[in-house]
Amino acid sequence: MNWIKPLTIGSLSTFHNLVLAPLAGISNFPFRQLCREFGANLTFCEMVSVDGLLYESDKSLQMLKIYPGERPIGFQLFGSDPEIFKKIIPQLEKLSPALIDLNFGCPVRKVVGRGAGAALLSDLKTMQKIVEAVKSATHLPVTAKIRLGWDKASIVVVEVAQAIETAGAHAITVHARTRQQGYSGKADWDYIARVKEVCQIPIIGNGDVFDGPSALEMFRSTGVDGIMIARGALGKPWIFQQILHYLRHGQILPEPGIEERIHILQKHYQLEVAEVSERFALKRMRKNFVWYTHGLPHSARLRNQIFQAHHYQQITQIFTEYLRMDPVPEGSALPG
Repeated sequence: MNWIKPLTIGSLSTFHNLVLAPLAGISNFPFRQLCREFGANLTFCEMVSVDGLLYESDKSLQMLKIYPGERPIGFQLFGSDPEIFKKIIPQLEKLSPALIDLNFGCPVRKVVGRGAGAALLSDLKTMQKIVEAVKSATHLPVTAKIRLGWDKASIVVVEVAQAIETAGAHAITVHARTRQQGYSGKADWDYIARVKEVCQIPIIGNGDVFDGPSALEMFRSTGVDGIMIARGALGKPWIFQQILHYLRHGQILPEPGIEERIHILQKHYQLEVAEVSERFALKRMRKNFVWYTHGLPHSARLRNQIFQAHHYQQITQIFTEYLRMDPVPEGSALPG
C-alpha cells in the first residue's frame, strides 16, 4: 500500500503527508530550511501567543516571517480568549500562511498557567468558541493540535476531537500523550486510531515516530492521513528523507557519515549566522550542537570546545580539526 499521499486540509493540498511540527525555540527559518531540503513539505513557524500579536510584539511578528521558497507553511497560535484570536486573524492573513493551527496541547507551565494550550482540554466550551471565532474571521484552513487529556484519569481526546470538528476545523493533529506525561513515556497510538474512527476530517498522528519503520507502523495501526514529526527531527533533519525512502522502497537508509553530519551541522550554523549576529547564532545553536553531536566519537570534548568559542571562524576551525582526529575515518557511519 502506498502510504505517501497528498494531504488535503480545506483548500490546501500538500505534496505528501509528512509534516514538520512547530517546535518552540527550534522551528526558525534555518531549521525549517534544512528539513525542507531533506523532504519536509508542510512546515510551521514557532508557536506564537495571540496576546503578543495583539500588542504587536516585534518578537512575535518576527517569528512569523515567511521566507522565499518555504511555502506551504502554517502559523500555530495559542491563547485563551476567542475574541483576541478573532482580532488578530486579519493581521495574519496579510502574511499569507497556508493555514492557521490552534494549539490545545502545549504542556508547558507558563502556557497552561494562562489557561491556554493543554489547559483547554478541560474547557471544551472555550475551545469550541476559539475554533468558531477563527473560522469566522478567515478563509484559510483552520486546524488544531490536541493531546489525550490532562492525565491518564481524564482521557478526553475523542470528545475533544469531535467538539473541534463540530466547531468547523479542517484537520486535527493528535499528540498521543497526556499533559501530565509531557514528552516522556510512551505515546498511546490506540487513541489516535479511535479519533480517526469517529472523525471525518483528516487526522494527523504525532508521537514516537523516529524513523521509517515507526512511521509505517503508525500509518498501519491508526489509519491516519498524515504524520507530524517533532523530536525525531532534532539534530536529524534528514529524518524526512529516511522516512520517505522507507515508505516508498521498504529500505532503511543508513545514517549520514560523520563527515556528512558535521557538514550539515555547519550549514545549519551558517544559516543561523546569516539570520542573526555571530554571538546570537552561537547562543541559538547550543541545543542543536548537542543534538547533532550526540553519539559522535569524542562528542563531549567537541561540545566543550564549541561552547567556549566566540565567533564563526573558531567554530569552523574546531570542526576542521575534529575531522582530522582519530578515529573518525571518512565516510564512517554513525552509531545506530
